[in-house]
Amino acid sequence: MKSIRKWSVILIFSLSVSAFSQNSSALSLFERGVQKQNIEDYYGASEDFQQALQVNKSYGEAWFHLAQVTYALGDYSLALTYLEEADSYAKNRTDIQNLKGLILIALGRLDEARTVFTDILKKYPNDIDSRFGLAELDLFTGSFIGAKNQYEDALKRQGNNRKALLSLALISEELGNHDTARKYIEQALRYHSGEAEVHYLAAYLEAKQQKFANAEKRVRAALQINPEYTKAYILLSSILYVQKKYDDVIDLCDFLIERNRETTEAWYLKGLAQNRKGEWKNAIDIWTTALAINPYDEVMRAGVEILVTKNLPVEDETRALYANYHVQKAREFSKSFFGEEARYEYQRALKINPYDDKARSEFAENLGRTGLNENYLNQLKFIKQNEAIAEEAKKAAGESSEAKKTLTREQKIVNDTIEAYESLMKYSLAAKWNVDPFYLDKTRWHVGLYYTKSPAQLLHCDAEEIAASMCAESFSGIASTAVDLQNQPVSGYGEAYRLARKNNLDYFVLLSLDESEREITLSAVVYSARTGTETKKFSSFRTGNDKFSSALRAFRRELLDILPVRGKIIQRSVNEILVDLGTVEGMKKDVVLDVIKEGKIVTKDKGLGVTYEDKNLLGTIKITRSGEEISQGTLEQSGFYDRVNVGDEVLVKFRPDEKSAEDAQIADNSPAAGENGERILPEDENAKKQKKLDAREMGLIKTPVIIQLIRGLKN
Repeated sequence: MKSIRKWSVILIFSLSVSAFSQNSSALSLFERGVQKQNIEDYYGASEDFQQALQVNKSYGEAWFHLAQVTYALGDYSLALTYLEEADSYAKNRTDIQNLKGLILIALGRLDEARTVFTDILKKYPNDIDSRFGLAELDLFTGSFIGAKNQYEDALKRQGNNRKALLSLALISEELGNHDTARKYIEQALRYHSGEAEVHYLAAYLEAKQQKFANAEKRVRAALQINPEYTKAYILLSSILYVQKKYDDVIDLCDFLIERNRETTEAWYLKGLAQNRKGEWKNAIDIWTTALAINPYDEVMRAGVEILVTKNLPVEDETRALYANYHVQKAREFSKSFFGEEARYEYQRALKINPYDDKARSEFAENLGRTGLNENYLNQLKFIKQNEAIAEEAKKAAGESSEAKKTLTREQKIVNDTIEAYESLMKYSLAAKWNVDPFYLDKTRWHVGLYYTKSPAQLLHCDAEEIAASMCAESFSGIASTAVDLQNQPVSGYGEAYRLARKNNLDYFVLLSLDESEREITLSAVVYSARTGTETKKFSSFRTGNDKFSSALRAFRRELLDILPVRGKIIQRSVNEILVDLGTVEGMKKDVVLDVIKEGKIVTKDKGLGVTYEDKNLLGTIKITRSGEEISQGTLEQSGFYDRVNVGDEVLVKFRPDEKSAEDAQIADNSPAAGENGERILPEDENAKKQKKLDAREMGLIKTPVIIQLIRGLKN
């Protein structure tokens, strides 16, 4: 019996020691994770918390902190799963419920989130975190005043709460109440002067008010408190860049890169600074290296592509490197039958590397598949012309042999295809009227593109400039619309209006960009350059992969959708009329055009569309036959006298109600509105009901930048 008791005691003691050892190991891992979490090393913290849970699966606090860091990393569904585990081990904790509410907001389940916060406040009216959650809900719905009230209520209950003070400072600045913002930030500095985050946000607000010297002092104070504060270093680099202290920017970025080569913002700012110093070759090299580390930084990629196309000769191999990226994307889009996206990527590739015959051949095939045979033929002729130019260059350099050249398989295919299509074109409208459509001047709209510069960008300085340049480039292949880019930022509407009117433009656009790590919003306000009145405003919100290029495509389509289809009479034979509008502008049999005297069409004083005096309406044309770029129709004149001449203009009056593949294939690279400025659609009930889904209807929740800042604040 004594022996049995002895072994029982030993067994119990061993089990106790083992349990104590496991708990001690889990606790040490947990504490190490909390330390990493406090310095925003969320990936490292996540690893430690998961290791702690492998030792002790019922460690509720570890589950809770794992949910916190997962939420901070943006994996909201997974964070909710972890939080449910935490709740199963630690019931009725308000901090768990409050985090659940924030996660539900991030997932777009706003009504559920509001229920969570209001239920907590019913039991605990003084719970500050629940009021913070309701404030975030108000910000999501655009109610800045409602959010402000919630933070003020929290401040009444805890007069020195840092999150409430900083949130009120940010909201006040967003509302334009600079003095109020300063009051709250000064209070935060008074109560929490030893915290780097407070000085960091004070610097951000000073920068937004363009007080860069003060902003620099504040951010340096944050770095004195926390020398490991990477976001503060990046903000300091941005502030130095705005002050044109480019050498200091480069030195600071080198320091950040040496610490962590994956700090993309440092690479980006270093490239910007070098370009501003005139060292564009170094900027290209820096950004090329950076994109090898992070190929998904679209703004940086756009920036380097602008430098490449502007500065490098067309023969430079670097062009092929950047063009190939877009060629690969175009091929992927083509496989998925995304026609507009594929065409955009091919056009981008050919803008960067015009002599990429393989890419041009693929682009030509893409056009051919959409029925644009004339455009297909034109691209093939361009390829053949490139080959002839290259051969002449070789002869001039003494590299070409006099021996007869053997054509490659690809060259034979191109030659045979050109011959076949030229044979088909013998019976085209162009042949009948002896017109080469691709030499017609079809420019009908002149649009000015302007942008204002944000004084404090947390991610990409000069992002507005890059976006404006890319928007302008996206119109380079659109014959009907000439976009005049103002390379320097404007002070605002007044300067943009003056420049647009001085240059005798039709419209001008003011661009703005709102960017966070996962989202981008490109907003535009279109004005009449003649009267200065607002015509339309639109906003393209995108998230996920390709968000920047997708926003650019959306901007192009939105602008083209409000520009009326506008053409010109280019030939006449009795009552047979030839106009410079074709299927790419939506022309087909039985479309009716109004004929207006040359030079008498003007944009409306206010709103969309164009107008003209009744006396200048000369007749109508009913289309009988259409090619890709030109169409033929029958004239019916207005009044007794025939006043219609070559050079008079035409607008779309009527499109027949006919569904066909041709209707669906109205090109994405031309104006698409009628005289009233509304997009032309087939006149059936379904078409009338068509509307673009907004982000919320598509299940996407836009997170304003201010929420990103407030969400990152510690209580």
